[in-house]
Amino acid sequence: MAGSGAIEVERTDITRESSFANTDVTPDPKNCVCCLCRNGKSQQKFAMACAIVLCMAITWVASAQLCRETYIPGQFLSPLLCLYFWSSWLIFFYPMYVGIELLVSKGDFPVGQTFRENLHIYGPYDFHVGRFVYKTITLCFLWGLTGYTYVRSLDPGFLETTDISALLTTNHTFVYMLSWIVLFEKFVPLRIFALILSISGVVLFAYADGFGSHSTWGVVLAICSSSALAVFKVLYKKWIGRVSFGQISMFLSIMGLGNLLTLWPVIIILQYTELEYVKSSVPWNVLFGVAALMIVFQFLSNYTECLTNDLVTGLGMVVAIPMCGVSDYIWRSRTFNGMKFSGVVLSTLGLLLVLVPDSCIGEVCTSCMKHIHTKPNIPPPERRGRRARRDIIRA
Repeated sequence: MAGSGAIEVERTDITRESSFANTDVTPDPKNCVCCLCRNGKSQQKFAMACAIVLCMAITWVASAQLCRETYIPGQFLSPLLCLYFWSSWLIFFYPMYVGIELLVSKGDFPVGQTFRENLHIYGPYDFHVGRFVYKTITLCFLWGLTGYTYVRSLDPGFLETTDISALLTTNHTFVYMLSWIVLFEKFVPLRIFALILSISGVVLFAYADGFGSHSTWGVVLAICSSSALAVFKVLYKKWIGRVSFGQISMFLSIMGLGNLLTLWPVIIILQYTELEYVKSSVPWNVLFGVAALMIVFQFLSNYTECLTNDLVTGLGMVVAIPMCGVSDYIWRSRTFNGMKFSGVVLSTLGLLLVLVPDSCIGEVCTSCMKHIHTKPNIPPPERRGRRARRDIIRA
């Protein structure tokens, strides 16, 4: 798992793929969102970005609220089964991609050659089975850990969905710090301030109901999910980077297949030890709803990132936080004390500071420095000679 600008089209090694498969659409980082309304095309991109942000926020809030309904005390408590069910649907991303390509190209699409090329998701050269398996297992483990800790933190006995969503926004600041250390990205002092705000929000959430309470365990689970997601994103940027639509589809299908093959023994162990239990009928209608919403969210957050970038997906979480608060207040009659509200505000401010593009930060710093170093045009004081001083003394 900033802005919208010029679209770059790069050729891949696939010789006969259609333009949908061969394009690597990447935004120009030099352009800011504030420049989206200069012409007609930019206005269309701005409208599309707003629609993506709104759809991401709605699907996130709805999936979180539905996933919370799976916790039925004494009857159904199996967050890993919920994760296993919806993540298994990721397998269909690549078959759907191939089907769309066949329809667009009217059957003139090299399926076998495209499949072999899309397997090179970790690089177009030097394909090695051992390294492929190692990187895939690592990313699958981080994916599963992120999903399980997130679903487990949605237990009604821990925190509200608003608190959990605010805590998950800290992954953006963690991604920046890890990228600065591991990927040697540019150091931006403003984002250190964003990290401080995010950590302050986490402390307020943990202290709101007292340390050692049930809500503290919810904070721990949410932060574990955020940290695992940050490590996942950094390794994704290091090992995969920019890929085509076909490789994104291949990657999501591999994640779904990995969870499908590895999680079922863990589910059996948890059910046998009664750490998780299914004592009545499984709420399939709720699980199908969660799966559909999470698939839509994964589609929006992964595929639209090629057309926009992290700014749009991050703004989706910014919009989702107040929507979660409204839904908690209306449907669950939940209220928030001052400390939790302050934690939500600090976490959201930290996310907004991280999402500010580097070009905008540079322009603001340059204008501030020019304003500081600009000297006002004050005329020098008039100097009087010795003769003028003597005349004044005599008078």
